Amino acid sequence: MLLLSVALLTAAKGAGAQAIRVDDSQSQVLGSTLRLKWDQAAPRDGRAGTLSGSITVLVRLDVRAWRGRNARIYQTLPAQAGADVLAHWTSQGVLLPGQMRSGERALVYAGPITSDFLQDTFRLTIRANGDTLERAERLDFGFEIEPEAM
Repeated sequence: MLLLSVALLTAAKGAGAQAIRVDDSQSQVLGSTLRLKWDQAAPRDGRAGTLSGSITVLVRLDVRAWRGRNARIYQTLPAQAGADVLAHWTSQGVLLPGQMRSGERALVYAGPITSDFLQDTFRLTIRANGDTLERAERLDFGFEIEPEAM
């Protein structure tokens, strides 16, 4: 069994020129460590196969600085050294469900910001290639906002 630490970060810079990091420090991962299990009991073709696991995240984004504006919000997952990770999530409806690979970002909200916080519950499933994932990894998910020009 392999362990992955899932974290939501608030201090890193955004990837895009107009993307601004969103404060997600009030988000909460239910269970601090995600345990990945083999998807198949016996590997095929001499390969290790894939590992997967799920965890629940209570997402709370502080968007008060953009209240009254239209914006797009993206979830981000920086590239993992040597590991190809696929993240898939479902939501309760405030934020969009979706998926992305490490090194990508995915749209989770587009529209008017009408409150100080956007809140939702993600059921996050992680799948990783067992050939490239050799040790415990830290997945540093984050959020970026691109507000429309005023």
